Amino acid sequence: MGDTKRGRERKGMDKREQQQMRLARRELEASEEPPEPEDDELSIGD
Repeated sequence: MGDTKRGRERKGMDKREQQQMRLARRELEASEEPPEPEDDELSIGD
């Protein structure tokens, strides 16, 4: 079957939807608290 513009558009929409679902899932799985910085990261103004 030939390649159609509508088919490409539909595939692109599906990919965007999958990407948004993955991003939402990743955000939900992420911890609420950021990791504690290491001691060597705290010495910025020395």
